[in-house]
Amino acid sequence: MFFRYVAYHYLKNMLIILMGLTGLFTGLDFLMNASSLGSFNIKVLYAFSKWQESLNLLYPLAIILGAIWTKISFIKQNRVASFYALGFTRKDFLKPFLVIALFFYTLFVALNFTSFAVANDRANMVKKHHFAMSKTEDLFFKYNSSFVYIGTLLPQERKLKNLTIFKMKKSKVFETLTAKEAKFNIDRWIAYDVIKKSKIFRDNKEYLKVEHLDRLETLKGYEPKILKSIYDGKELTLYQSIKAKKLLDSQGLSTEALRAKIYSTIVTPLFAIALIIILIFNFPYYSRYMNMATTTTKALGGTLFVWGILFALQGIGANGTVAPEIATILPIVLLWSYSIWLFFKKSSNL
Repeated sequence: MFFRYVAYHYLKNMLIILMGLTGLFTGLDFLMNASSLGSFNIKVLYAFSKWQESLNLLYPLAIILGAIWTKISFIKQNRVASFYALGFTRKDFLKPFLVIALFFYTLFVALNFTSFAVANDRANMVKKHHFAMSKTEDLFFKYNSSFVYIGTLLPQERKLKNLTIFKMKKSKVFETLTAKEAKFNIDRWIAYDVIKKSKIFRDNKEYLKVEHLDRLETLKGYEPKILKSIYDGKELTLYQSIKAKKLLDSQGLSTEALRAKIYSTIVTPLFAIALIIILIFNFPYYSRYMNMATTTTKALGGTLFVWGILFALQGIGANGTVAPEIATILPIVLLWSYSIWLFFKKSSNL
């Protein structure tokens, strides 16, 4: 009964804050961009996509602000003192907050494995009226010991045009493979009617050998959406981000931005749960022992300050100034270490 009572009030307050924050974010953005949108349906699609983006960005803030609102209101109405007088402890009071916060954290991490994670790209496509099939042109990248040029990538059709593979040996091209078209199949690209040109040596002379191949399998692991995201800076789902990181690692390429994105989705939101523990165990249980306005201001200001610092560190990690593991994971580990220490230190007290 106690668990359901506290959980109900916390869930209600958190959802009110989440809807308020995301509504404000979406509303302001819509007011600034509505004039550039077309029909009513397009405006609804744009607003819905921006709302999804704001949910993904602001839900950790709503988790902690809802906890602050609930705890402050309970203290103000002397409910916390009543709970403790009935024999409930801070651990009991903390449980509903942790269960609901962990549920929403798990829910949004799971949603990031779906198209929910690319809502911002969808909104930008609507805004720019790019409803037709998107394409990327003139890609040039490393693949194992070779270099690859792609004239046009059509990710929606899972097709590319004008493929050229330059095979290298001792920093020199010794073989090229060209095809007018290739299609993605399961985990690799398959090209047909391939022209193979190779350098051969005979009688101390260099010759050019030209062959025709019926079929060529190449670019294993280079999924169309991953290719487009890497070279156009588009968003990926969490699953695609993990696959893209493995792919770039295998090629010896930089993965700072991808690692920062993955950590910001999985690790950074955990700061909200750590702050809930810290605030629950630091707030007094009786309103007489606290200045309500000062305590509320400190709690809100501290939350926004921590959120802002973590957001800034994420950007530093993404551009490679500092390793993403140090910029993103280390602050969360330190915050959780303090919250766990505080939990065991004060859990025996009211």
